[in-house]
Amino acid sequence: MVELIWEDAGVLRRMSGVVTAEELDTTAVALQADERVDRLRYIIHDFSAATEITLLQDDIEFMAVRAGVALLRNPGVRIAFVGDHPVVHALIDAFNSQGVSPHQCHRFDAIEEARRFTAEPDG
Repeated sequence: MVELIWEDAGVLRRMSGVVTAEELDTTAVALQADERVDRLRYIIHDFSAATEITLLQDDIEFMAVRAGVALLRNPGVRIAFVGDHPVVHALIDAFNSQGVSPHQCHRFDAIEEARRFTAEPDG
């Protein structure tokens, strides 16, 4: 299951249980198409409650490039991932190496750590 939770300064994308490529794709499209993405301070992808993530490498690479292009319109957004599943590492690696976006994703073990990172001043 994947849900988008819009907050004052950002969005929390929370994954739980079995997470499919279709669910991730549907919520990514909804997030990237929303006009609020231009003003987001942060995006937190919380995979800590995901028990299974069914993504192929092609899915991961496609999602990374599409996200990189979509986020070009908001150069100041901070991107955090929570969780230690191999797919989380693959998503971060794909995004950080896709060469489309100047953004870098960061991984944390706990949501509190991700929130501290996203609250840090720019610079």
